[in-house]
Amino acid sequence: MEWWENLNVWYRSGVILVAGIFVHILIRVFLIRGLEKVAAATSNDLDDRLVYFIKRFYVLILLFVLFIMVLKNHGVEITPFLASAGIAGIAIGLAAKETLADILSGVFLIADRPIRIGDRIKIERPGKHWGGWGDVVEIGLRRTQIKNTDGVIVDYPNSILANSVITNFSYLDKPVRVRIRFQVSYDADLDQVAQVTKNAIHATEGVIPDSADIVVRGLWSDEGGYQHAGILIEGRYFIPDVRLRTRIRSAVLSNLVSHLRQAKIPLAIQQLNLSKSE
Repeated sequence: MEWWENLNVWYRSGVILVAGIFVHILIRVFLIRGLEKVAAATSNDLDDRLVYFIKRFYVLILLFVLFIMVLKNHGVEITPFLASAGIAGIAIGLAAKETLADILSGVFLIADRPIRIGDRIKIERPGKHWGGWGDVVEIGLRRTQIKNTDGVIVDYPNSILANSVITNFSYLDKPVRVRIRFQVSYDADLDQVAQVTKNAIHATEGVIPDSADIVVRGLWSDEGGYQHAGILIEGRYFIPDVRLRTRIRSAVLSNLVSHLRQAKIPLAIQQLNLSKSE
């Protein structure tokens, strides 16, 4: 355009910067606010995360475009600059590959939504000392905060979460099954054991009524390669909330011990074979 060509190079740079500010205002006032209203009207947090992502990164993209336009306006050859920027980007990417992996994994966690804020989850891989159980507190681009059952906030890198097996107990609003195992003497009456165990489970507050099921789990340890000291019994029951699992399970075990004692059902005793070396 002729009027553009007649402007001083510094005036053209000023026009570019003013246009950039105008574009920033348009994006901030109309686009971002419109997206925030849409996100607030929905019940899921996926769109909230996407809006947060856009707000954090669109300014960087806009500044980079304005910088390139100003350089070109002043007659600076931008091709070598872009090539250098590409090489620098590769170097930075190699140096910060773990950070980039965390960010990309965070984007996938936000998009795929295997976990949501408030979910009770179990993480198989990074649990270790503190355990892998916990509630999702925050899902960030680099790290996700999990409040474990000890009340400790643990920051997990998103790349570790993305490569872990995650069990989400809150994804479906359904009761959760809990199991207890114990061994009784081979002389015990199994019908009596099953009835006493059911009574103990159903007498526990928090257990869903009539949900108990008793099975004979085994007589032989396949992993250890030996016969059990007694008959391995497994009691199964359902609870309405997985967050109550530990407390209810402890109460069930306490009731079970009391009921077994009252019924005079002996638990199995592990026999130790001690031999003297000659």
